[in-house]
Amino acid sequence: MKLTSILTLAAALYVVSADPQSSHTSAKSLESQTTTTTTIAHAKHSPIATFDDKKKSTKTKSHAKATKTKSLKASKTKAPKLVDACGLMNQQASKSDYMLTYEAVKGCFEAQKFKPDVANKVLTSVENLLGNFYAFLDQAKVSSSGAGSPFDTPVVDLMKELEKIKKKKDWKSDYEFQMALTYLTFSLNDGHLAYQNSCYKTVSFNQPISLYAPIVDGKQSVRVFYVDTTMSKKGLPKDPSSLIDCTVVTIDGEPALKAIQDFTDRTSAISKDPGVRLNDALASTSWNTDWSFSPGGFASRWILPAKSSMDYTLQCGSGANIKTQKLTVPWTIRPSDSFEVGEFKNANEYWKVQCESYTPSSPSSRENVKRDLAFPPTHAPRRGDVRIQDGGASATVPATSLFRERGTITIPTTSGPSDDRSGDSKKGSSIITQAKLVKTTSNVAFYHLLGKNSDTCVAVIASEEANFSEYDSSDYTGFIKALQTLEAQGCKKLILDMTNNGGGSVDYAYFVNQLLFPDAKPYFVEDLRDNSLTQAAAKQAMKYPKAHSVFDARGYNSAATGKPFKDATMFTKGVNQKRGGVTSTYTQRNFFPYSWSFLPLAKSKQLKFKPENMAIVTNGFCGSACTMIATRFAIVHNVKTYAIGGIAKRPLSYFSFPGGFVLQDSDIISDLNSIHLKGVKNVPTTLPIQASTSLPVGEIYALNNSTIPLEYDTQYFAAKVHLDQDPVLARHPDKVWVKIANDL
Repeated sequence: MKLTSILTLAAALYVVSADPQSSHTSAKSLESQTTTTTTIAHAKHSPIATFDDKKKSTKTKSHAKATKTKSLKASKTKAPKLVDACGLMNQQASKSDYMLTYEAVKGCFEAQKFKPDVANKVLTSVENLLGNFYAFLDQAKVSSSGAGSPFDTPVVDLMKELEKIKKKKDWKSDYEFQMALTYLTFSLNDGHLAYQNSCYKTVSFNQPISLYAPIVDGKQSVRVFYVDTTMSKKGLPKDPSSLIDCTVVTIDGEPALKAIQDFTDRTSAISKDPGVRLNDALASTSWNTDWSFSPGGFASRWILPAKSSMDYTLQCGSGANIKTQKLTVPWTIRPSDSFEVGEFKNANEYWKVQCESYTPSSPSSRENVKRDLAFPPTHAPRRGDVRIQDGGASATVPATSLFRERGTITIPTTSGPSDDRSGDSKKGSSIITQAKLVKTTSNVAFYHLLGKNSDTCVAVIASEEANFSEYDSSDYTGFIKALQTLEAQGCKKLILDMTNNGGGSVDYAYFVNQLLFPDAKPYFVEDLRDNSLTQAAAKQAMKYPKAHSVFDARGYNSAATGKPFKDATMFTKGVNQKRGGVTSTYTQRNFFPYSWSFLPLAKSKQLKFKPENMAIVTNGFCGSACTMIATRFAIVHNVKTYAIGGIAKRPLSYFSFPGGFVLQDSDIISDLNSIHLKGVKNVPTTLPIQASTSLPVGEIYALNNSTIPLEYDTQYFAAKVHLDQDPVLARHPDKVWVKIANDL
């Protein structure tokens, strides 16, 4: 039952857990919510109180009824009362501005006691999942750096590190334990791999200042890319726009570039290339149904910052007019989509609502899950409805989901040709001025460059998340028609811009490969980890064809014969491979089958773009299915590759995390249950909390005869051309296209 008290907060509020069994208290005070009378709703057993500068204490009177209120007059002698941080965070989330205080969030997270029984169940499930299915478990144990390689990533023995976490017993809180597990999975810098606990993703932390690292006059520095005053103006000067392109000298007392790199190296996990990780931390411009700015992972994050604000030292102006100014800008903290507003009143209830595991009331049918996830196509009669996906409703690639959770900064529009899907001739983006928008599909925008580069067209592929069914194939056929239209308009050069492309449908990637290079094989061969568990599952899957199990070999084609497997031998007759200094067993090499009713095109309608007149450009965030287009064009067909941004004077990758396909723990557990697998040891179990582990199950190879999986085959990652970012190119992708068109 809720009670309402009108309290005057004279100074600051202190945090303690309302759990009667918890002795945890936070030593830090909560920020004062207001200097005037404030109404605070609270629950029975969740004491709310004030704190004065003399720090005197007194008892809080208990309330008998939920409707009873008490008015307390402001007084410097009023006694302090204890505030439950989670209850306060919920109260703040219920207000119209949704603004949360750092102290409330920090106090609530740290109030969750470490629970050994929960930790043991989590670690056992994660160990069994990664130990049996993580494609790069052994490969990650050895260094992949080499001469000319853009890689800089630690060597990680995942199972040993999990054992270290298991042996540690003195965790200060569940939050500390959970984040240790998250950081471990991030340390492999594999965009497909992540352990994430929803319990501590209930809020987002944002800075109004987004940054980038252009190179001006041969020198790289951190500068202000954009100031978003829609979230907050606290800590900003009277004219926030005056900060744009000011040089950021230090952040929280550290050299700015070092502070950003250190942060992103720990939290990005998007690539084994630190230059790509740097790009991920910074602001960028990209298209996804419209042009927008991404604030970058440094300015927008879900991980609790070290303190409530960020300190900047900036230099604005030039020459003799350079002025130094210092800013302290608080984090803007708001509830995320997973925050259950009004559903908890204290730390104990927060755990039950936001952390404990729950069973969905209406789980998706097996068929619908199959369509969304990264399953291979099956031998099911309705073949056309089941497409190969990198991710979907429940298995989106972690790097992609984290990127999207940051949101975007809307770019003001101007009059002129439309750059969005609305087709409104009165609405156009100020971003693109050197090209005309010709067509769009749900995931691609097609442009024709203007002026002297009118022989060049651009396909901006935002993702490979394209729909395909017997009822709707417009994303596929629309791609064909758009390129045919551009050719008819005189385009002889083709640039594929796949900046900030986190992947999608493997089938769509194969389609693009086949369309533009119809005489070549569009697919990649792959293999999966093979062991007693997968072999048992493969045998069992043969008994349940309607389950469409990922362990059913009939859903794969043999790389040796090109034909579908007819039995479980893909798994039961595995192949020994040397990985990480040890010999492990993997399945026979295979590939996903493919076919499209509208391909191959008739000879008279085939596209005429030649490899020497084509280019790939990315900022390194081209993952999974995006990789399957970019690397096939580059490695097999010698299409020129460009990567922009990153670290000055250092090779930069044009793609990242090319693991075969991604699944979540719940997908694999559901799969094993669907084939009624029993009597096998070390089977992953359902997590006892609202968390998930995503991992790549397959490893693909650059070429059919490659011996190193592409994820670690460093010879292919560096782009042919590393373009330096500058203030113009950073904000106008069409200027990048013009630069490439002139270079082709």
